[in-house]
Amino acid sequence: MRTLLVLLLFVLRLPACFGQDAKPDASQETSSIDPKSRFEELATRYNTLQEQFYAHEPQEDEDGLKRFLENHPMNTMVADFLTLEQQSRGTRIGFSCLYHLVLEAGSVSDADFPVTKGKIAAMRILAQHYHDYPDVDTTCRSAVSGARVPASKTFLRDLIDSSGHVYVRATAMYELANYLAKEANQPAIFESKLAVMDRDDPENEARINQLERFSASLKDVDVERNRAEALSLTGQIQDDYRDELRPPRADVRTPVVVEVMRSEYDDILEAKRERIVDRLPAVHFELNHSIGQLAPPIDVDDAIGKPMSLADFHGNVVVVMFSFKGCGPCEAMYPDNRQLIEELSGQPFVFVGIQADETIETVHESLDSKTITWRVWWDRKDSNRISAQWNVREWPTTFVLDQRGVIRFRYLRGQELANAVRSLLK
Repeated sequence: MRTLLVLLLFVLRLPACFGQDAKPDASQETSSIDPKSRFEELATRYNTLQEQFYAHEPQEDEDGLKRFLENHPMNTMVADFLTLEQQSRGTRIGFSCLYHLVLEAGSVSDADFPVTKGKIAAMRILAQHYHDYPDVDTTCRSAVSGARVPASKTFLRDLIDSSGHVYVRATAMYELANYLAKEANQPAIFESKLAVMDRDDPENEARINQLERFSASLKDVDVERNRAEALSLTGQIQDDYRDELRPPRADVRTPVVVEVMRSEYDDILEAKRERIVDRLPAVHFELNHSIGQLAPPIDVDDAIGKPMSLADFHGNVVVVMFSFKGCGPCEAMYPDNRQLIEELSGQPFVFVGIQADETIETVHESLDSKTITWRVWWDRKDSNRISAQWNVREWPTTFVLDQRGVIRFRYLRGQELANAVRSLLK
């Protein structure tokens, strides 16, 4: 299961209406416990439930995963956090309740689960009562994670229309543009996945059913309208919000009172915070390099210093894989990758990788040990990261290109990846 990320947290002096010392409303005054103590109590209970939750591994089949997610700790605590928010509205405690409701739903893809319904309620309250809260931009990315719900787009549009903070409007514009662009591509992605799945294999039945349901849920997507709105939003960012910075990031794994320091330095990335405008290539990737379109160029030295360009491999079927050392799901793919490369030796097929390791030394270790037997680029941590240019937000991510360099498949692994490659070699 994906680890849930929570935002970090240095003290920021806020206006009186949003500060920790803000005067509570009548509902707070009647509470038998002060909001901060109540929040700590909820956090402790959540941690206990989370330990129990992760003590059990989900079964591989769809029903097993659904049963696993039904026990998500936030499913039983939505009402508690919403009640505390109402008692603490306008304060840091109130915002933190909503922040965690939105964040925790990011790993749940089922719109019917209580945690997702809690997220929808939280976004509605944030738009109505916290659109001018200084740190509301930190919820924008989580708003478009997890289950696909119309409320996510409504929330971001509301912030764009009503927030008095320029950086909040810019962040909401970026996340909405990226979401719209990716949503426009999802129908083709699901269709391509279904095309290479073995329908005669009973082990695939649950996944095929799930993909078919996801695909059916996207029938209402107006691809051209999505693209047009996303393009308009990116244009506004370029014209009017060029100097606004992305929200600070952090790695905290328990409900905490959210406090954000607005410095130019990102403690997690150990680098200066990016300008939002510098992330626009990710949106442009989705608009200009979806399935059926040419892949963007990569033309830098490989991890051992030799010139390597993606264009060098035109005429071959090419798999492009984004991974890094220490990524369990990535490394679980490596044996299948090596086998595929060996089986297709002598055919017009190339496998290349982009390694997001912290250091070049660990990339060299993987190459020297033959854990990785394909040529790779090292994805340096700078503004020109290949993963940013290709809008990669999760690892592993794979792309399969045909002989002309056109993207034909995304997000495949294992037998489906092998099937996709072989289908293009025919």
